[in-house]
Amino acid sequence: MWTFRSGHLFLGFRMPDTSRPPILLLTGTNAAAWTMKPVCAAFEAAGYPCHSLTYRYHDLPSGPDRDAKLVGVSIADFVEDARQEIERVGARPIVVGHSLGGVVAQLFAGEGAVRAGVLLNSSIVNGVLPTTDGERELGKLFISAGALWDQTPQKDLALRNAYGLNTLPEALQRDIHARLDSESGRVLFEFVFWMYDVNRTTRVDPGKVTCPLLFVSGTEDKAVATSTARVMADRYATAEVLAVDGACHYVQFDRQWPATASKALEWLSGKL
Repeated sequence: MWTFRSGHLFLGFRMPDTSRPPILLLTGTNAAAWTMKPVCAAFEAAGYPCHSLTYRYHDLPSGPDRDAKLVGVSIADFVEDARQEIERVGARPIVVGHSLGGVVAQLFAGEGAVRAGVLLNSSIVNGVLPTTDGERELGKLFISAGALWDQTPQKDLALRNAYGLNTLPEALQRDIHARLDSESGRVLFEFVFWMYDVNRTTRVDPGKVTCPLLFVSGTEDKAVATSTARVMADRYATAEVLAVDGACHYVQFDRQWPATASKALEWLSGKL
């Protein structure tokens, strides 16, 4: 049985069924594989073999060395990290991505490299604009940081609680925030300000996406609103949206997660 340090209960565990396709778990920004433990527990309990990825330098402790290495790192580097993991796994996987991991999942879907994708509060990709004033306010905060692409923004508890952890108990908010760390400003620039990214790093050709995608969206997510998730899903002929009433951006830590995971697994079993 998985347990989180604040007492948040994860689902039970059983040995994976090797007849099921593998699942690659992709984290959001500032994070490492530990943020996908509730997801791993749920899908492994259903028999799926899971592989969790920590992007380059995200296993380093806080400090100048980590920050220096993260400067200039791109989403394209995270895609390459994930591609190497897929090669190591040796089979075309299902991808379950949280936040930025949802962007990487969409990029792979556009390449035909994955069987299906479950996107947990996916960040936006090239061509998708925010639909709420709250999301636009968050963008303005990033603008105020200056040359974001040359920086390594540090974590901010008040900001994360307002936009990402807003429905969670205070102790759990502090626990999660304490384990998150700095991130490449270029990564943030590439998806928040995709319209200014000359490399078009997050561009996905919707016509090339043929695998099923499930956009899971917490209705209390202040970073990527459910209305924005619907706009993103509408780009793809094979996509559906699962709205999770009352859940925040870190939906996998919300109290609704066991029920949400069950619905995602039911959707997935109907698509494979």
